[in-house]
Amino acid sequence: PAPRAQRIFPAAGEAEFVARRQGSAVGSHRIRFVHEPGRFVVRTDIALDVRAGAASLYRFTHHAEEIWMDGWLDAVVSDTDDDGRRYRLRAGREDGIFTGLVNGAAFTVSGYVMPSSLWHRDTVASETLFDTIDGRVKAVRAELLGREQVLAGGLTLSAKHYALAGGIARDLWYDANFELVR
Repeated sequence: PAPRAQRIFPAAGEAEFVARRQGSAVGSHRIRFVHEPGRFVVRTDIALDVRAGAASLYRFTHHAEEIWMDGWLDAVVSDTDDDGRRYRLRAGREDGIFTGLVNGAAFTVSGYVMPSSLWHRDTVASETLFDTIDGRVKAVRAELLGREQVLAGGLTLSAKHYALAGGIARDLWYDANFELVR
């Protein structure tokens, strides 16, 4: 029998996560996946509000749209408010080079660009991630911590738990199809 082809991109739909800090829910992280003729679109919305009682200690909102064509990140537009510091990013691929502006400052990234949105199956294999907030390329490393049972979409799934460290630090869980589940 022929080997089963692995999907590069998730099926159309959305994934929604509860953002946690020190065990407490502090917000939401939603990713929507849309397949359009000739392109794949990823829309990310994050809203965080870390509080101590009635006082807000930290707020973060992020909206981003990624356009993928032929397996390559072709464009990113994002708008982020990081506790009062605003970032507006616009970037696109032209002649094989990924260029753009963050708050009016130009940047250029050559080669294959893996975004920091964390949903892509190759995130944990990458040594660098393009930060969709500030447009910087950040060195990262992922360590597989093992398999765990996690609740996702009302189901208990076996997932690989990775610790991402370096320029971007996160705990990530991917299912057997290497789709982000937590």
